[in-house]
Amino acid sequence: MFIALHDLLLRGASGRIDDRLGAFVLEASAAVGLVASLLLGRRELRDLVGGATRAGFAAAFASGLAVAVASVLTFAAMRRGGPVASTGTIVLGGGVVLAGLLAPWLFGEAFTGRRLVGVGLGLAAMWVLGSES
Repeated sequence: MFIALHDLLLRGASGRIDDRLGAFVLEASAAVGLVASLLLGRRELRDLVGGATRAGFAAAFASGLAVAVASVLTFAAMRRGGPVASTGTIVLGGGVVLAGLLAPWLFGEAFTGRRLVGVGLGLAAMWVLGSES
């Protein structure tokens, strides 16, 4: 539900704000929401940080950079008239397909028949919704 709301609001903003500025506002508002979540949480901040490793921080930081690039590219695609259904499906579905293919190699996850079917369905969804004019 929240990803659908995100896609619809992003489509409404695209073309009305520069792609990079729009992505910045999007990420900044997400950061505000996360800070509020941390402040309202019941755990001490020092407990949250104490269990984190440098590798965990580095991976989370790199992931944030990837999200920033994806946000800018999504704004650009929607500004150019990309339909919400196909743009969102390609952005999220493409990520799921690639992650589904790479996770077994990177993290030793099992590459099962179910995963293969899921990757195939993800590719099918991108093809069906991406070929819509």
